Formats: sequence, C-alpha cells, structure tokens
Amino acid sequence: MRYFIHGYMSSPDGAKGTLLKEELGVIPLKYRDCEPEELVIADCLAEIKKEMSDDKNPVLIGSSLGGFLAAKYALNYHVSTLILLNPAVMPPDVDITQIKDMPQCILADMQEERLFSERINSKIVIFVGTNDEVVPNRWSIEFAKTQEAEIHFLHDDHRFSSYLNNFPEIISDILE
Repeated sequence: MRYFIHGYMSSPDGAKGTLLKEELGVIPLKYRDCEPEELVIADCLAEIKKEMSDDKNPVLIGSSLGGFLAAKYALNYHVSTLILLNPAVMPPDVDITQIKDMPQCILADMQEERLFSERINSKIVIFVGTNDEVVPNRWSIEFAKTQEAEIHFLHDDHRFSSYLNNFPEIISDILE
C-alpha cells in the first residue's frame, strides 16, 4: 500500500493528502490527536506503525515533518520506497535554538543523527523546492548524500504550490 504522512501544520485531509488519495489511492495517515505544538515524535511514530502494521511492503510519501517521520520510521522498519517532499530532516550540526516556529522539545526529537550516519534500506526519492522558505535546502542535500538518494529540485515553495497538481503523475512514474 501507499501512505501519505502530512506536515506539521497540515492534516491527512490537507491538499496533498486529498489529492494523493483521490488520484492514486494513497492512504493519508493521521498520526496525532493533539495540537501540532503538543505532538511527541515517539507517539507519532507509534501511531504510524499501528496504521501500517499489516503491510509488509509499504510505500511512504512524506511532506516536511511527514518526510522526517517517514525517514525515521524507515530506519527501523521495512519500507520499499520513500518519496519525500521538502523533508524536515535536520542535520546534527543545526542549532535548534535558532528555529523559532516549533517547540524546542519537538526540534530536539527531530535532530536524528542516525539519518545522517546510517543507510536506510529503501529506494529514496526526494523533491526539494528551491524557494522553500521553511526547510533549508542544505538539509535535504546532506540527507540525500548520506542516503545515496535520488534528488530533484523544483522551482517552487515549501508547499509545492506550483507543482502540487503534478505530483500524482510524478509519483506514479517513480512507482512504475
């Protein structure tokens, strides 16, 4: 099956989740029952695991924080393919005290050194918006180097406002 993991300020019913569900039959996952600033990364991962427990060959599509959650999940469990859209994969050298839009406790849990030192045993394709105003491009580039991932740069913003409607076709091509 194919699953979508949404970003920090989004939901399973957001634009990407709805589009991927309607066009590709992707299952948008609900990983939290709280306000975004109250989430706990370990709880989110446990919820994702519960939702996918019977799937032996999942495909994860993650956007922003959802990209981080998908990658972190794939460190510990089998995932056949990861498709990450502006993933919030934060290198260990980032000073999280300089990031003001998320609680420090969440940021500390997102700074997963293993994403930059251990290889994930999945096909990984990353899409980076060159005008991303939320996640620095450097983070995805460093992650892609570590993971020997395929990376595509699109002239777009964090939400992929211009390319959003192209993603069902782009993702279908990757999964063929």
